[in-house]
Amino acid sequence: MDNPKSNIFMSYSRREVPFVNYLVDDLEDSGYTVWLDYRSLIPGTPWAGQIDQGIADSDVILLVVSMASMASQYVEMEWKQVLKQGKRVILLIFEAVDLPVDLEPFEWVDFRGNYQHGLAELMRQLEAPEQEEHPAPETGFRVPVIVWIAAILGAIIGLFSIGSIWTLFIPYLLLPLAYRIFKRDFNFTQTQAALIFLPIALFLSSSFVESDDLNYFLTSLAWGSIPVVIALLIVLRSPGMQRWGKPMATLPKFANPFNPNNPNPEPIPFFVDHAPEDQQVAADLSQTLQEYGHPPAADIHQAAAVFVLISRYNKYTEADPQCQVVYPVILQTTEDIHDKLGKVQWIDFRSGVRDLHEIAQLLPNPAKLLKALGIRPMGNQMILPPVIQYLVYFIAALAIFTLGSWLPYVVQYFPEIREYSDADGSLILLVVSLILFGGLAVMMGRAVIHRQGRLAGVRYLALAMVVLGGIIFWQEQIDLDIQDALISFEEEDGFRGISVEYPLYIYLGGNLLMGLVMWFKRNDIRRWFPARGK
Repeated sequence: MDNPKSNIFMSYSRREVPFVNYLVDDLEDSGYTVWLDYRSLIPGTPWAGQIDQGIADSDVILLVVSMASMASQYVEMEWKQVLKQGKRVILLIFEAVDLPVDLEPFEWVDFRGNYQHGLAELMRQLEAPEQEEHPAPETGFRVPVIVWIAAILGAIIGLFSIGSIWTLFIPYLLLPLAYRIFKRDFNFTQTQAALIFLPIALFLSSSFVESDDLNYFLTSLAWGSIPVVIALLIVLRSPGMQRWGKPMATLPKFANPFNPNNPNPEPIPFFVDHAPEDQQVAADLSQTLQEYGHPPAADIHQAAAVFVLISRYNKYTEADPQCQVVYPVILQTTEDIHDKLGKVQWIDFRSGVRDLHEIAQLLPNPAKLLKALGIRPMGNQMILPPVIQYLVYFIAALAIFTLGSWLPYVVQYFPEIREYSDADGSLILLVVSLILFGGLAVMMGRAVIHRQGRLAGVRYLALAMVVLGGIIFWQEQIDLDIQDALISFEEEDGFRGISVEYPLYIYLGGNLLMGLVMWFKRNDIRRWFPARGK
């Protein structure tokens, strides 16, 4: 007869959430019952009592050892409580750090290298305790092989990025990438965007130079960067790197699709706590809940279930998750969220509002709702609805092509154009147009991403896009004026700017495509941009 599987309690720092999430999945797949705070804490019940009960019901405590966990007062309180109860403790060495004297005698498993070897050793120890021959490592730097591969590819990409120095943001993100990989704190979303744009920027760089040798070198660099970029993107998305990084350096892990098939749930009085700017999402959520018979409560304190819409406009709630059933619903990546909203699972609407009907059907059962639809608390990586992500990429690409086309043109030909008084004024206008274009594009991108300012709305954003188009047409006319001035001095070849060939077509074609996408995804657009007061 098989021995019953142990009940396990996980003690860890939030910086190691990706590693812990993978490990708990593997343990549960092997038949173990694991108590993990954001998966196990039930809203509406005091957390301290739930944690105490989770420890009391566990046979084994797995303590993830890292610099962050050993510095955490909450983790310290947990393992000290475990020691008082005489529970079995297994140290999982994620990083080698100085251990408190009280923890030094315990069993340990080294997860710094090969994860599968560490997992196999942990499974053996869970089945049969082993007497350690050596103390747990407290010094030394070891990382999985996949991290070394990622760092090497990152270093190569960093060198490639020097060829796109004129973009500023690409080398800013990619030059220190290898170091950031070891530090585990690179921003996955920003890094992915920089990698995608790198080959395009390098091809543009090759167009800016007159030297055939340098042109050939940059073109070769651009082609050579493509397989390295693809390889690095694959490596960064691999399970090994997803376990390694801090939350900001990993992909968001969304809940699996779930069909509760409960069209007539028990009515639960609810309240949607939100900022005025998030009214559109609040209205859609409230309408769906009412369609399933849930009545809206008169105020937040009378509600049996409270949905807190978290955004840059709302990071706090008067509801108490330890006394009420509170569901944090995150609409956009933001910082400084109140601690009481960070200890339970979130419902994630950052990639778009979804699962409203499932939420309504599962509302009478908080534990089941969060288990089905909740996600682990995430870091501060930027996650956007797809249509908003496409819009940001389009604005960024338009800016890169336009500024990247004209800046080398100005620098390269400035001394020669200065010789002709008729071209001198046009060159000044061209520089002014570039400053205006770059400044407006940056303002548009920031407004769209952060949902803030006048440009964070379809009307003003469309007007700003028209202005960008006007600047592009203006730059074309400036270029023609420069040609006329130079030709008048018998300079037949002129200095024709390639911005006439690229940005105009990207602007026209991109706006047509983005217009179609935004029309089909108009509900996501309506929910993303902040509601305006009348």
